[in-house]
Amino acid sequence: MNENNINYDALIKKGILISKDEISQDKINLISGALTSPLLETIWTFSSFNIEAINRISSILTKLHSENRGTEMLDILRILYDVVGMEFPEDVDLLATHPGARQYFLFSFLLDMEDCMQDFMAEEAGE
Repeated sequence: MNENNINYDALIKKGILISKDEISQDKINLISGALTSPLLETIWTFSSFNIEAINRISSILTKLHSENRGTEMLDILRILYDVVGMEFPEDVDLLATHPGARQYFLFSFLLDMEDCMQDFMAEEAGE
């Protein structure tokens, strides 16, 4: 990503960056936490509570993350938002312009997704 494409002022104003070189992990965690659950709950409902569909999505995203393919991971997230009829969050578009913020968001998203999946499995088991 070209440094000229990074909107440092907007990222700092939103609290995503503390300084030009330092991300706010807490702010990125809050963004991820606020966005992950609604998306996955919608996918869960649209898939008729199909845990295998959620597992496939998780596997693909995890593989892309492990291969440092954040751009492709974001593309898939964008497709998922489109498919379920949700607007892609502008905060994610903004933080995606900064490599460190993007990487930490995707990491946080995967952790939040894992939490959601555990909730779905507990729901399926009747707990």
